[in-house]
Amino acid sequence: MTTAPALPTADAPVKASVDVRLKAVSDAAQPLPVGQLLAWGDSHADPEVQDQAARARAALAGLRKRHAADQELTAITTETEQLEKRLAELRAREAELAPAKPKTRRKPAAYPAAEVRAWAKENGVDCPPVGRVPKTVVDAWREATGTAA
Repeated sequence: MTTAPALPTADAPVKASVDVRLKAVSDAAQPLPVGQLLAWGDSHADPEVQDQAARARAALAGLRKRHAADQELTAITTETEQLEKRLAELRAREAELAPAKPKTRRKPAAYPAAEVRAWAKENGVDCPPVGRVPKTVVDAWREATGTAA
């Protein structure tokens, strides 16, 4: 067991470098709950301690808000995954039960598209260079060339 050094008496000379250290709080002491610690800080005489308590209170409020948001996001993610799984099951079952849709094919154009486009270009008629030729262009080409539909 260690003993504290004897304090100098009035007769004893005082050393120039006195090392006074506080003993650390023993590990056996239970830490104060956060609420009690904040109440102690709020009622403390030192404004710096009061300021620390206020900052700690604000930090805890932010942590509580973030914790609640994270919990809600986790619940939403879990529910979303469950709903997506259920939707995939329903779509698979729907595909099993639904009759097969016949594949439809467009019937080929009843006119030579390249020839109609060339005629439109020569005659200054607006015609897209790709895709279906507009009916108005085809009708104008038929009328000009005397081609039957």
